Amino acid sequence: MSDTPFEPSRRSRREARAEVDTAPSEPSLSVGHDDRGASGRPADRPRASNDRPAGRPASGFFGTWKPLVAAAAALVVAIVVGLLAGVAFNGAAGRSVGSVLASAVVGGTGLGLMARTRPAGFFSLRGLDVLWALVLGAILPFVTGIAAGSLGWPAFAALSPRWLLLGVVAPFVVTAMLAFFAIGFVFPAALSYASTRFTPAIARVVAGVVSALAFAVIPLVFSGTVSGMPTALFVGLGIAASVFVGLSLRFWGPLLLSLVFPMVWVALSVAGYLLA
Repeated sequence: MSDTPFEPSRRSRREARAEVDTAPSEPSLSVGHDDRGASGRPADRPRASNDRPAGRPASGFFGTWKPLVAAAAALVVAIVVGLLAGVAFNGAAGRSVGSVLASAVVGGTGLGLMARTRPAGFFSLRGLDVLWALVLGAILPFVTGIAAGSLGWPAFAALSPRWLLLGVVAPFVVTAMLAFFAIGFVFPAALSYASTRFTPAIARVVAGVVSALAFAVIPLVFSGTVSGMPTALFVGLGIAASVFVGLSLRFWGPLLLSLVFPMVWVALSVAGYLLA
């Protein structure tokens, strides 16, 4: 018998084995592709926790009414604490102590919650912010003093330790704590909530009005501090700081303004006492 007829069969068997050996690799590629599906594309993958927009915390606190309710509750508690503390003192001294304690309550609330409501870039600082804070802080005491009808020099009644404590330290504590509360916490909270209902420009205006009102509540309740600073000065400072943060969307400039402002007023009061 001749071996020739068997040659094609041997070759066909070898080719069949080769096809069988290579066949599983092809389905495995298609299966891997089908397992990924559309979700394998970066655009369709679920957003990771660290992919959220900059400055927007992961909790449901941002952009809701909850921060504003917390701010209102802090104001109520602060006023009650300040009024109770002022019972131990009489007149302007009691109002000064009450304003300091009330400001500490709302300022502590702002410090504790401001990081959860700040927009992106809110805690950045630019040189222009420092310049405007120094200029406005030096000019505004004169402007608001004229608006309040006080054209003369302010002056301390005495430079005793008690008056220095309540007349010098109190304005700095009050303005700084109100800046942390109204500018650092209330403004971004109101801005994030208003942005869901208004255009960006209107949202800034609404947030500025809300923060100015939050700044003015405690000075209006505890009017007439020992330093002699009229209530209009605190209200004017709150308006200026709110406009400042509304235009810049940054915090440190308005805070510096809230520190330069009472510094100028205290310097004027010391000069008025020495010149009297």
